[in-house]
Parts: sequence; structure tokens; C-alpha cells
Amino acid sequence: MSQINVNTPEPVDAVDTSGDRSAAAAINMITVLIVLAVLAVIAWYLFTGPLRSMSGGTTNINVNPAPTAVNINPPAQPQAPAPAGNTGTGNTGTGTTNPPGGGTNPPGGGTNPPPANP
Repeated sequence: MSQINVNTPEPVDAVDTSGDRSAAAAINMITVLIVLAVLAVIAWYLFTGPLRSMSGGTTNINVNPAPTAVNINPPAQPQAPAPAGNTGTGNTGTGTTNPPGGGTNPPGGGTNPPPANP
């Protein structure tokens, strides 16, 4: 009797050359990076915002108070008016050398004319 052995060939893995696996891997990688970025932003927000206020830390605010001493320069005191003529005893007021107000200028006395109105 003759015997014929027929061996089946070893299974060969089919290689996908269309690039579908590479595209799927790239999409998965981008998705993982986006999710990690979003989680990092959320963690940053929580630790700098709401969770920071619950940590029991104190906030020191220094406010400089307004100065209590205020220097106000009062206006200068007006000068007393010039004495009106020689009104003492012995002057009857009838002479022409000493008009009312004193001096030889118009009433108000002195040798300077009165200041102009601003």
C-alpha cells in the first residue's frame, strides 16, 4: 500500500497594507493626548481656584491708611488799614496840609495808589 502524506501549509498571517491600522492608532493617540490636556487644565483650575480657597490659607491685604495730618495754609491776614490822618488832640481838622485819610494821596493814605481790581 502506498501512503501519501498531505501536509497543510503553515498558516500565514495576512499583512494589512492598506494603512487602516496606522490611521486607527494615530487617532487613538491624538484622543489620548486631548483627554490628558483637558484633565491637566481641569486640575490646574481646581488647584488655583476653588480648592485653593478651601486649603485654609490666609490672604494678607495691606492697606496704607490716609494721612491724618492735613496741612492747610490759611489765607494771609489782611493788613490793617492805614491810620486816618492825625486825629489826636490839637488837630481841629480845618487845615489843608492833612486831608482826611492822611498823606497827600486820595483817601486811604500812603504814597502808593490803590491796587487794581483783578
